[in-house]
Parts: sequence; structure tokens; C-alpha cells
Amino acid sequence: MDSQETKRNPTFPYLEAVIAALLGIASVILPVWLLSLKPYPAPLFPLIRTGVEGISALTLVFLLISGVLLGVFGRGHPILLGLATLGLLPCAALAEMVASPTSHSMWPFEFAIYGLLSLIAVLGAFVGRLVKMRFCKGEV
Repeated sequence: MDSQETKRNPTFPYLEAVIAALLGIASVILPVWLLSLKPYPAPLFPLIRTGVEGISALTLVFLLISGVLLGVFGRGHPILLGLATLGLLPCAALAEMVASPTSHSMWPFEFAIYGLLSLIAVLGAFVGRLVKMRFCKGEV
């Protein structure tokens, strides 16, 4: 596969998925520290629980910024990049369900909310991709 074919057919590398997931976790946890929220008790991840249950506009802004960064610097499809931002939240919820089976009794709704929240990062990734196409015409 030559370099021209690689440019026309970008893949979704694992490193981008890891970076996206870490940006998503940071988007959920950073507002807990910045707003000095008291952590809720949780079987394994009290900061994640506090960030999800005490979601603020700051979390949404961080998700949007994460999406924009991924759209500008990433090569994967913006939908995949955006969805990957909150990919670790269902994994954390599953780990907590194993540790304490009664901790996530409404998990289908919880996972649906994660999917809806990831749409903010998807939007940001599309914005970032548009910015990249606009200002880096020969490099996309």
C-alpha cells in the first residue's frame, strides 16, 4: 500500500482510540476537581461516578474541545473519534457491576446517556475536521 492510498483511506489507529478515551475520562473527571465536588461513594471509581452524576456545562465544553482536538489532529473518522471519547465509561460501569451487582441497576439508560454525551464529541470532531480541511488544504 503506497502513501497516496493511505492518505485517501485513513484508518482508525489504536493510539487515537486510546487518546480519545483518555480525553473523555479527563473531560468527566476534571470538572470534579475544578468545581471541588464532593465525591460520591462508588465501588471502584468514585471520581467517575461524581463526574457523571454531577455533570456540568464544563464537562460538555471539555467533551467538545476534546472532539475538536481529535478532529484536527486525528486521522480516523470523526464519528469513531467522538464515540471513543466515552468508550471507557461503559467499561468502568461494567467493572463496577462485577464488583457490586446492585451499583448500576439502570445501566441501559446509563449507557444510552453515554452515547448521547458522546455526540458532543462527535460534533466537535466534525468541527475539528472542517477546521483541518480549511486551513491545511494539502495535508488532509
